[in-house]
Amino acid sequence: MQSAPARSRSIDMQPFFFGTSREQIFGVYHAPEGRAARTAAVVLCHPLGHEYLRAHRAFRNLAVALAAQGFHVLRFDYFGSGDSGGRAEQTTVKRCVSDLSSAIQELKDISGASKVSLIGLRLGATFAACAASNRNDIERLLLWDPVLDGKVYVNELQSLQREWLVDRLGTSKALSKSELIGFALTDDMRAELEATQLAMFSRIKAKSVSLLISGDPGAYAPLKGQLEQHAAASCTIVAESNEWQRVDMVHQILL
Repeated sequence: MQSAPARSRSIDMQPFFFGTSREQIFGVYHAPEGRAARTAAVVLCHPLGHEYLRAHRAFRNLAVALAAQGFHVLRFDYFGSGDSGGRAEQTTVKRCVSDLSSAIQELKDISGASKVSLIGLRLGATFAACAASNRNDIERLLLWDPVLDGKVYVNELQSLQREWLVDRLGTSKALSKSELIGFALTDDMRAELEATQLAMFSRIKAKSVSLLISGDPGAYAPLKGQLEQHAAASCTIVAESNEWQRVDMVHQILL
């Protein structure tokens, strides 16, 4: 474990590294502001690839807003992505879930909280659900447009990349199986993703689970039913179309 950020109220946001010296994970800690400080803590779970770039500003804004409400907040980059150590080829599903577990423990150490809440977007939501299925210290879980089926997700990204290349270059001849929308995709990562099903993580131990959906709510009905058997589950539908498969939104900032 690297040195943790100081708990100074005068510091609104502090970047730091945690993990090991050889495998450093980049994180940004947002301290609770003013008299609203509480012991509650929230870890934000980014998506991967081009969706990470799209969501980066939204996650920063969300972290600032949560800190203003008195929460301890940590957002971080998985190993091999963003500002963390490693190469993109080293990013795997197993590694991302492990990095999330490290982030949870790091925020517990910083904040003194015994439990944390998780907010995850797309694959980040799937990783969060996986972590919450294997831990007893997750208070609340918010799954924002979670990836339900890894094989469908990969196929959708391949289709999106094909459309994107035609839109940008007028041809899809440059289509490659080793990358998706400019980000590396190894055979191992592809196999892990294709084997990932959100239904695998239905025995979530969190006190409550919320689904935030901008796509077809019918696709999430089976998951919602499973969650309601084990946790207090709620579902909110965002009044916007699902834009994750739209070629004109590939490089648009999510706000």
